[in-house]
Amino acid sequence: MSVSTESDAETLIVRLRGLLPTLAESERAVGRLVLDQPAEIARVGISELARRAGTSATTVTRFCRSIGLNGYQELRLMLAVAGYKQEAAGRQLPIGADAEIAADDPLPAITRKVALASQQAIQDTFETFDISALAQAVSAISDARKIDIYGVGASDVVVADLHHKLSHLGLVAVAYSDVHSSLGSAAHLRSEDVAIGVSHSGHTHEVLDPMRVARERGAVTIAVTNYPRSTLAELADIVLASAGQEDVLFRTGATVSRIAQLYVTDCLFVALAQHRGEQAWAAFEQAQQAISSRTGGESVRSARRPN
Repeated sequence: MSVSTESDAETLIVRLRGLLPTLAESERAVGRLVLDQPAEIARVGISELARRAGTSATTVTRFCRSIGLNGYQELRLMLAVAGYKQEAAGRQLPIGADAEIAADDPLPAITRKVALASQQAIQDTFETFDISALAQAVSAISDARKIDIYGVGASDVVVADLHHKLSHLGLVAVAYSDVHSSLGSAAHLRSEDVAIGVSHSGHTHEVLDPMRVARERGAVTIAVTNYPRSTLAELADIVLASAGQEDVLFRTGATVSRIAQLYVTDCLFVALAQHRGEQAWAAFEQAQQAISSRTGGESVRSARRPN
């Protein structure tokens, strides 16, 4: 078994979760079965999977190609390898639709499922993180004259947190949740600027509109989204993909997607701080000195610099 095969198998289900909403309905039916019963599907033939999904073998083949595989045999191989590796590690396959919160779930089940979904969102994002995209984002943001950050709804929390972090690095960053304000700012961006759009779905118009303007103005565009085939991703020069799975019934995706996005932006912040080195530490100390003036003159302990 090649290293490439093992790596692809580990991320197959995570990748499928991200692509599922972008597929045709008949292909989504196949995808939901793969997510719900990965080990079982690895053992059935293409005709049986088509029967269970209420579709055709041709659709199953098209589904395989839509998620980046050559055909059904490769799908079965990937699922079998993923199941073997997970079993050997003493873990089950990544949770699927069976982890969604039911209307009659007791409180212990609710707390367990929310914890599992949150943990899985971070683990899935980690396993599929594009490190080269992260490096490109760090370089672009570190050298930027100005950074605009756009996000609304649940993503607004992530935008505010990222703005706070970038400001502490001494970078000129502005966060926008109002589309008119974001459009007005985007219109004045230049090639030395960066625009960051945060949207779990990648289809939020309040984020897409200013990102289009920023792109037209020549700014570097960065997307933080769960769906690498979304409209937001198409508008971006750099895509930082999260992997938070939504709950259909109670819409806990607003929670899980936020956790996955915060993981992405935390990685971005730490990588930026490391990249900027002494500039970052000088900015931290200046911020600490300013904050200490609000504590009655008491000094704030400086962060310990790495050796």
